[in-house]
Amino acid sequence: MKIRCILTAFLGSLLFLLIFSWSTSPLYLTYGGDSPFFQIIGLGITQGKVPYVDLFDHKGPVPFFYDALGYSLGLGRCGIFILQVVSLTVTVCLMRRIALLFTNSSRKATVAVALTFIPLAVFITEGNQVEEWQLPFIALNLFLVCRYLLSDRKTHPLWQSLIYGLCFGIVLLNRPNDGVMWVGSLFFGLLLLWTVRGEYRRLLPNIGTFIAGFAVSSVPFLAYFAVRNALPDLWYGMIVHNVRYAGDALFTWGGIGMILIPILFVSVIFILLKREGRGDFAYVLAPMLLFTVILIGKRDYYHYLIPFTAYITVAFALCLEHDWKPFLWTVSVLFAVFTYREFSFIVRGVKAHDKLEALYEQTDALFAQVPEEERNNVWNYNLVSYGKGNTISLMGCFLHAGVTPSSPVLAAYDLQYLEDVWGVRAKEPKWLVMCPSDSYNKDFEYIFDNYDLVAASPEEPVCEIRLYRRKDQQ
Repeated sequence: MKIRCILTAFLGSLLFLLIFSWSTSPLYLTYGGDSPFFQIIGLGITQGKVPYVDLFDHKGPVPFFYDALGYSLGLGRCGIFILQVVSLTVTVCLMRRIALLFTNSSRKATVAVALTFIPLAVFITEGNQVEEWQLPFIALNLFLVCRYLLSDRKTHPLWQSLIYGLCFGIVLLNRPNDGVMWVGSLFFGLLLLWTVRGEYRRLLPNIGTFIAGFAVSSVPFLAYFAVRNALPDLWYGMIVHNVRYAGDALFTWGGIGMILIPILFVSVIFILLKREGRGDFAYVLAPMLLFTVILIGKRDYYHYLIPFTAYITVAFALCLEHDWKPFLWTVSVLFAVFTYREFSFIVRGVKAHDKLEALYEQTDALFAQVPEEERNNVWNYNLVSYGKGNTISLMGCFLHAGVTPSSPVLAAYDLQYLEDVWGVRAKEPKWLVMCPSDSYNKDFEYIFDNYDLVAASPEEPVCEIRLYRRKDQQ
């Protein structure tokens, strides 16, 4: 690619993330709602802690290691921001290559990618979401599949199936549902296409290289947990707990858009490609859409659609090529309207800057009351976020101080299946921090009876945070 295109992609990614990734952008002091979970686990890895064992979440391990790499740069969360810019730059370059497959105009391809930033602004939801790290792998996978289908080749290079498998492994170990929806479905579609065409000799060699690619990307992660005797913990966190979490979800009407958006754009892609005599794309688009409808989830968490971004680029490029401008501009305007939610969080974050600065100075002082060698052993009882939205992150108190909690479950609401094993009564930690005004207060009497108050922050400008030490561990 031309240096100018790469530089443009970099500058566009940098500007976009500076504004919309308000959980990691150096412009804000906010840590977000979901991002602190991944940041704490990433920071914990750099301190020798093991995901799912010492610090628990039900996502795959890949995003934790991205955040660990970011913190290992020694720049705090700005290290994560740098990696995000690199990742999105690669994605934008790939999306432009994808757009060029469907239009002969470099200008139209650039416009298609630029317009794709609008729905991405709706989906990104604070930044550093696990789905964001999937983008370059999904874009690369989609580019290779589309290029193959458009080339009318008589052969399919085995190295491409190796790449499919590698991308599948990375995305699967990021979020299992997404590995199936966005990557595995396309490879399944190719197998289906070859079967219908009677090209049976392609099946086994390509399946074999796909599995080899999957092994290349997944074995290092599995080995990491195996040498730490943590494979059962990985299985429980990424699969078992995730199934329970998804099963407990209630349908919300806001979640309809999670299904309607993929249906709408895939339908547009299929219709316009059908006009070009490219009906064979149905073999890869139909499985992708089917798996998406089944697996996308019931919750109206629109960051689940971040991986769909590259597919939107395809639709926009085709709309420009076929002069479907009314549809193109209508959906772009609608997405632009729905960015109001993200902008509202950004405005709150800017307004909360002084409050957050004071809060984190206060909590830094609390952690300073703990001996340095014990600061990564302070239990987080109920610090998650405070007030409306996620602009004031109490969990960010740990990150700002450069420490991680000893409580494996980071948020009290995740203790639903784990309280008997990982609750405060079961673990009896020496140090503990809590917010006395938080709604999760079922163990307050236990804490008051068994712990001494060491220090507390003022109630202003945000809320009181208390530091306790267990009475029998003076």
